[in-house]
Amino acid sequence: MINVMNRIYYKVGKNLISCLEAGEKGKPLVLFLHGIPACAEIWRETMQRVSERGFYCLAPDLAGYGQTEIRETEYYSLSGNSKLLNQWLEEQKFEKVWLVAHDLGGAIAQVMLTDNPSWFVKVTLSNAGTANTYPVPDILKLVKVSKIGLFYWLALLGSFKADEVYDEINKLFVRNHPFPKSDFERIFYDGKLHQRKSIAKFQKMLARLDNRCTVENMSKLKSIDVPAHLVWAMSDQFQSWETSGTILEKSFSNVRVSKIENCGHFLQVDANEEFVDKLLS
Repeated sequence: MINVMNRIYYKVGKNLISCLEAGEKGKPLVLFLHGIPACAEIWRETMQRVSERGFYCLAPDLAGYGQTEIRETEYYSLSGNSKLLNQWLEEQKFEKVWLVAHDLGGAIAQVMLTDNPSWFVKVTLSNAGTANTYPVPDILKLVKVSKIGLFYWLALLGSFKADEVYDEINKLFVRNHPFPKSDFERIFYDGKLHQRKSIAKFQKMLARLDNRCTVENMSKLKSIDVPAHLVWAMSDQFQSWETSGTILEKSFSNVRVSKIENCGHFLQVDANEEFVDKLLS
């Protein structure tokens, strides 16, 4: 059975969270969190496959991305994202959540876990930033220009041309290479680098991006007994197993590891079939 993919919206305070949805409400909930510079669309194929196995899947656009609209600026930071999402889970009375997170979504997931561990039945982290392993150098450059408001004008004046950004993103794929341009536009070049409103949102997030929340959170992770599964792409130049992966493996008390060889950072689209198999194993 192929489940229909919908986009739905939730009001949380003055903010509007936009989510991709697949599967039947009432089934066990899987919450997917994307990283930078993606959006919820990076989970589309994964959500389709997982929902067909009897799960209800939601993937929000995080603050600063996609169709989510943030009116309270405190929620643009990573710790703010975690508070907003936990508030949303509480208001919707979502329970026994399986949390699946990638990249900076994984950093947010770590704080969500320690703030409210009883809400989660398990967590899967993939090539996630942790402790002080992020922002990586290329993103740190964007953070610096965003803090002085310059990113907006650089993007508006065409500094991030689609073909050039595509060439750089395409280099990060090992199996799914060349990466389809239609997927690139849907997942990565969805407005944040060339459309006025989306640029402004993305800059607000970048200006607040730092690793303080995960650095401060590391000791708390050790006390969490929520089962953790690390599914890791082993050809990742950003969050390698030797840095981020081993830190997380030592930080969780109940952890197992699955490695995907010959796979780049965006493993959910570079090796989707193997990723989903390991996810559901």
